[in-house]
Amino acid sequence: MHTGPQYTSTQQQSGGNGGRGAALLIGGIAFAVVFLLIVGVTVAYLVLRPSGGGGGGNAGASSSASAPMDPESTSASETPSATPTDVVAERCWSPEGNERTSSNPSGKLRGGGLQFIPPAVYDLRSGPQITAYSTDAQGAQARVEEGWSSTMTVGAIQWQPGIEYPGAEVASQTIVDCYFSAPVWGDTTGRSLDDEITEPVTISGMPGYRTTAIVNFTYSPMEKTSATELVVVVLETDQGPSLFVTETAVGVPEHEQAADEAYASLTGIS
Repeated sequence: MHTGPQYTSTQQQSGGNGGRGAALLIGGIAFAVVFLLIVGVTVAYLVLRPSGGGGGGNAGASSSASAPMDPESTSASETPSATPTDVVAERCWSPEGNERTSSNPSGKLRGGGLQFIPPAVYDLRSGPQITAYSTDAQGAQARVEEGWSSTMTVGAIQWQPGIEYPGAEVASQTIVDCYFSAPVWGDTTGRSLDDEITEPVTISGMPGYRTTAIVNFTYSPMEKTSATELVVVVLETDQGPSLFVTETAVGVPEHEQAADEAYASLTGIS
């Protein structure tokens, strides 16, 4: 290269002019260095500065993703909460099966907080007829003719879980209506629920309500009867709400008298 020797020779020959040129050259180099430093710092700041709240750059996203979650700072809207499921009332709800918790004393049938003396003509013992909202039930039957019986049942009231018990008056009415709509009427047709009456009663010091009604049939295959009397008694006993139910063939005197005798013998459990 010839640049070095030529620059030295010129400086020696020109004297003062060479010093002034060297000064200008040094000043230009210094300016260039300062300029490059300013540009470099500016570029570095723009590239490396943290992302702002609204822009959402990669650096900001990484910082947000890697930050540990503070469980105490989680808002209520972010925390799933259990919403209670509303209970839907079932029409004529009944518990599964007939769980017996009572034992019959000698000469009586017991269920819930009630017991009665079964008349002699009611000499059949089997599972009680379908009765909504009841359990611990015990029943007796008397045959009217082939395929048809009069019945009487005692038991405990068990209302649908999650649904408030409506009290003895409404319970007696509801159970009569459910009995009427239950599949217990065989080949009869044209059924109607007539002469329904609900009245307060007190039996052996136990308050409650009795609902009576007549189920009439337009057609009945039976020869001795074409109607049934329903009686549902709901009482507040020491063991909780309990019921006594009779389904009696109308026009069969021995059954009608026996139903009255059973009702008269109804007591609580001492």
